[in-house]
Amino acid sequence: MNRVMELIIHQFSLLDMLDENLDKEELDIALRAKNQLLNTFVEPPTIKQLARLCATNEFKLKKAFKRVYKSTIYGYVKSLRLKEANLLLKEELMSIGEIAKRVGYKHQGHFSKLFFKSFGVYPKDLCK
Repeated sequence: MNRVMELIIHQFSLLDMLDENLDKEELDIALRAKNQLLNTFVEPPTIKQLARLCATNEFKLKKAFKRVYKSTIYGYVKSLRLKEANLLLKEELMSIGEIAKRVGYKHQGHFSKLFFKSFGVYPKDLCK
């Protein structure tokens, strides 16, 4: 039952709760960027590449994304990775190092530190 609730919470976190006063162009740019990042968060494109994929420039991309999602692009990618890692830690029989690599982190120590900052618990404590 807890796993089902966590999955539901995870899915709701992906929904867009948007301000009605947003500019349509900014909204379109941010939505394209978000969709791209959802598919590539393990190995996300650079800001320059993402701007090209969203048919805009880097400045407009960063500004639109921050305004729409209240997060930087880097912060959003980090959040996606850590949420996925949280789900994997509870469901998979993988080592912490394997999960870190699977969600896009090269160093297990860095991953563990970020995970603790976000969830208040170290990944190794979830595996027990």
